[in-house]
Amino acid sequence: MAPRKRRAEPEEVEEGSPEPATQHNRRRTTQHQASDDDETGYGNDNGTGDNLDQMVKKLVRLALACEYSRQPIRRLAIREKVLGSAGRQFKPVFDQAQIALRGTFGMEMVELPAMEKVTVAQKRAAKSQTQSQNKTAQSYILASVLPAAFRDSEVIQPPAVPTQKEEAQYISLYTMLISLITLSTDHRLPDTKMDRYLRRLGLEDTTPVAAYPKTELLLKRMEKEGYIAKIREATGGGDEDVYWVVGPRGRLEVGDDGIRGLTKAVYGEMDGHAEADLERRLERSLAVEEVPNRREEQTQPKPQKKRGRKRKDEQEEEDGEVEMEEDD
Repeated sequence: MAPRKRRAEPEEVEEGSPEPATQHNRRRTTQHQASDDDETGYGNDNGTGDNLDQMVKKLVRLALACEYSRQPIRRLAIREKVLGSAGRQFKPVFDQAQIALRGTFGMEMVELPAMEKVTVAQKRAAKSQTQSQNKTAQSYILASVLPAAFRDSEVIQPPAVPTQKEEAQYISLYTMLISLITLSTDHRLPDTKMDRYLRRLGLEDTTPVAAYPKTELLLKRMEKEGYIAKIREATGGGDEDVYWVVGPRGRLEVGDDGIRGLTKAVYGEMDGHAEADLERRLERSLAVEEVPNRREEQTQPKPQKKRGRKRKDEQEEEDGEVEMEEDD
């Protein structure tokens, strides 16, 4: 009788060796990874449910943190710190965050305008930008949406960080400098006049703000936070013009209303005739930026018209334009 063949013994599996990846295990692993992506908010680009709520809360916290430190809320930071891989959900997240900010904090995010192009080089660079780049908002700041009656200084006190007194001093100083720059010719204040005003205000070297005792340091802080800006423009022959302009945050946060309020507070109580005269001068000074634009339009060459007899309505329209220019 032939001997029975011995059955091959199963190979021993070493302890800790990975289990073969069967179809069932692969399916279970894929489902587990998908659930982890949903919990962390990444990998799910539909922006619905809890994921959208979490991104809205993150954007509200980011906006409040940036405003606390007087830093702009940059669009790039929103994409990196809030949206992550859900970049296509910018608009719904932004709109929901606006609703939360208005309803809870009485504020909303408003577009921060770009720095005003004042030098020749800046204006040339601005012309090379595409129209889409000019339309897309890149930065925002928080602005109050409360009614005017609740924005009074007796209702809204200065922030207590670091102290109410120090914050009130800082607000009053940058409001004063913004007003001086805006009421200057072409909204530009030469550096020599800035030194003269600082000397009259007792701020030639030192300031009452404890955290910024030196005037130079305080001005640098105002520049960094976008209230004012120091411009150096070459004039040829190695010379340069140095002057100050209002920064983007200064234009939004103080604005024409803040300048009017400060000016009227400095003048004090006046009779009706004097108050009307001050208001007229303020309007003329605040609208001075329209003059260079009108002058630039007048210097541009006008398109040539085809020769021929003009119609009566075209001739009357041109005569009216001439009369308006002469009145101006």
